[in-house]
Amino acid sequence: MRTSLKLGYGVGQIGTGVKNAAFSIFLFFYYNQVLGVPGSLAGMASLTALLVDAITDPMVGQLSDRFKSRWGRRHPFMLLGALPFGLALYMLFAPPAGLDTDGLFWWFLGFAVLVRTLLTFFYVPHLSLGAEMVRDYHDRTSLIGYRTFFQMGGGLLVTMVGLVVFFPPSEAFANGMLNAASYPSFAIFAGTLGSVAMLLSVIATRSTIGALSDPIPDPNAGHPILGFITVFRTLQQFAFRKLFLTMLVFTTIVGVSQTLIIYTGTYLFGFSPEQLAIAALSPILGVLFGPLAVKRMSRTLDKKKSMMMCLFWGALFGYSTQIAFLLGILEPMSIGSRLLFVFVMNGISQIFFIGLYIIIDSMLSDTIDQHEMETGRREEGLFFSASSFAQKASFGLGALIAGIGLDVIKFPKGAAADAVPLDILTNFAWFAGPMTMVFLLASIFLIRSYPIDEKEHAKITQAIDTAKLGS
Repeated sequence: MRTSLKLGYGVGQIGTGVKNAAFSIFLFFYYNQVLGVPGSLAGMASLTALLVDAITDPMVGQLSDRFKSRWGRRHPFMLLGALPFGLALYMLFAPPAGLDTDGLFWWFLGFAVLVRTLLTFFYVPHLSLGAEMVRDYHDRTSLIGYRTFFQMGGGLLVTMVGLVVFFPPSEAFANGMLNAASYPSFAIFAGTLGSVAMLLSVIATRSTIGALSDPIPDPNAGHPILGFITVFRTLQQFAFRKLFLTMLVFTTIVGVSQTLIIYTGTYLFGFSPEQLAIAALSPILGVLFGPLAVKRMSRTLDKKKSMMMCLFWGALFGYSTQIAFLLGILEPMSIGSRLLFVFVMNGISQIFFIGLYIIIDSMLSDTIDQHEMETGRREEGLFFSASSFAQKASFGLGALIAGIGLDVIKFPKGAAADAVPLDILTNFAWFAGPMTMVFLLASIFLIRSYPIDEKEHAKITQAIDTAKLGS
């Protein structure tokens, strides 16, 4: 596949990166610390919005699997999600003045649901399109690398620009993140970037429409509106079930960590918004080196072992900063040395975690091939909607766990960076560090029995080709 097409396909995932950064880094902090919504209530809104995805993800996935038009199965849905995404994101960060806690909760919930639903219309068909575009065992890892590069790059751009441009310190707000007036302008920037990127991808990949598979009717399929029920049949496949459960645990823990990232940087490490922006750039190491590392790793170790290695080393480096705080290693450091330490440790962890995301999607495509061998149907939308639900639901669960943890710790709202008592910071460090790390490492044991390797996949593709020749 030519590089220009890979780039055009991959750029669409900037929209996902925009949403991920806006939701996991800014949104929870905005409603909890700035607007005063209790952490558990803000977490409940996040989780409830994700439960709606339990319906919309498989519904859109199966609609796009069965849809037939001159524009193909995927592109009409991608266009439908891309156009209004930016406006919905803006509204989420611009609640009307004067709303009480209940009103803020319902505004948060309503527009979080809308933003996620619109992204689903683009995201699930876009992932499915990638699985159709490439069938080679290793080349699909390369294509997913482009997709992951743009997704992570979009998230980095939104985070960095947000912290530096929209939330600088001022006389009124020493911590610019507490300035409520900056959030709507930030949302305009983020929403525009996401919508434009998704539209560019729709245009760039239109040349693939004629070469893609037509939908194959399934007489046993239920109505797409009830897709959230049908999607459970994907768990009957052993390989996908192991992958699904591993994703569920991994992304739940990532959801906890992402929700707490501003709290960790501001209150645990003592960073200003500008220093947070520098620290937030650390995933650039993963963006630059993760795809290359995982490409070499998967060819040498195969995908399952590569995934286990990424989980182990990513966890070890990723939570080393909170552990360093608990051991008193950070206290004697100058702020510059502390920033360098956090940047390096997080950057190395992101090499493994970004590699992990690439491997997961590549393995998922392999399970879809196995499903085609067994049933004769290409149902990328069904499987990617199940995968998307696992990731989204666990991020929502992670936000809920983070919110409950903040309330249990009694973390103060709107506090200055140096005004949080040491005992609360210590409890927070245990919660955000070793406790979550243990659960992340546990996911390694879930994937150990995953059965598809390169040799097995070669047998699968041969069986598919033989069946097509015989039909």
